[in-house]
Amino acid sequence: MKRLLLFSLLALTMLPSTADTLTIRQAFIEMPDSLIPYLSHNSRLDFIDFMDSQMKAEITNDFGGKSLMTALGDDSLTIRLNDACTLDLLLLTTIEPVDNSRHVIAMITTVGVDDGYQESSVEYYSVNWNRLTTVPTLTADDRKRLESREKPLKILKFIGDKLNKN
Repeated sequence: MKRLLLFSLLALTMLPSTADTLTIRQAFIEMPDSLIPYLSHNSRLDFIDFMDSQMKAEITNDFGGKSLMTALGDDSLTIRLNDACTLDLLLLTTIEPVDNSRHVIAMITTVGVDDGYQESSVEYYSVNWNRLTTVPTLTADDRKRLESREKPLKILKFIGDKLNKN
């Protein structure tokens, strides 16, 4: 009996921690429904199944419209929630641990219908989906990945430039 208990404890310590092996698909499935009211847990599972089957990953969202997953990787995914809103989730590596993990999830919401008139907002979450109140310190590569997905509102920059010239 003692050997069985000792073996069980040893086996558990050899397993990798969930935070170290987390993929964006696991995080997406475990995401609370309240963060994206468009998509229920079952809708998120359907997206994963469609992408794995190499089918068009389009579902009828909880508001009766169509949502389309356009990309799914180990560390990122992209969903067009509707014609004017896109959602990107990125699994990013931090320099300092956050909730005992070296990873955080960035949720990038981009609104707008034309590339020239889109704006993004970023929210950060721990791998347990606790919202972070401060921006985590990311590795240089992951900062670049994040910046490549963000879209500042260009029209406001244009107006600001005009106002500064007068």
